[in-house]
Amino acid sequence: MAITRDAIWQVADALDAEGIKPTLAAVRKKVGGGSYTTIHEAMTEWKSRRQQAATPAADPAPPELADRAASMAGEIWTFARAAADLALAGERQQMEAERAELRAQAAEAVEVADSLTEENDRMKSDVAELAQLRQEHERTLAELKRKSGEEINRTMEKANRKDSEAMEARKSERAALDRAAHLEGQVDALKGQLADLTATLKPRAGGRQ
Repeated sequence: MAITRDAIWQVADALDAEGIKPTLAAVRKKVGGGSYTTIHEAMTEWKSRRQQAATPAADPAPPELADRAASMAGEIWTFARAAADLALAGERQQMEAERAELRAQAAEAVEVADSLTEENDRMKSDVAELAQLRQEHERTLAELKRKSGEEINRTMEKANRKDSEAMEARKSERAALDRAAHLEGQVDALKGQLADLTATLKPRAGGRQ
């Protein structure tokens, strides 16, 4: 069965009347159990009610004092309103100055952002131009390599042809030298035969005389 707030209060009143401090443990033991949370909430309210009951009621102020207090309260209120308005005006002025500063900073930030955007656009344009120049350079280099390769091939082919022609010329020269040597040998042989024939014919010619 749940413990009610009134039951907790009755136990607390009984303990207090007996001169026993109504602690949470004492109240819980007296009521026979229950949640400490429930007992704590009820005891907090019990203590508050006890303090209110112990506070003596204030005597009413005399009419003239009440009127004076009302007048002073009005003056204090007027002064407070003036001070508040002055403080509010100062705060508004400060806020306006801060807003102006923020607007100036925002304008400066926008200007910087625009400048950075322009710089970024220029850099992008420069990068694109450099990329285009690089592509053109690569195409030119490739064309030069191609032409150089073709020129080298033509030069090598020409050199090979000249080498072949030189080899053929050397072969022809050697063949001509061989033929000349062979013919020279034949001429020498014919000269020898002619000399032999002349030597043979001379005695015969002398006998006829």
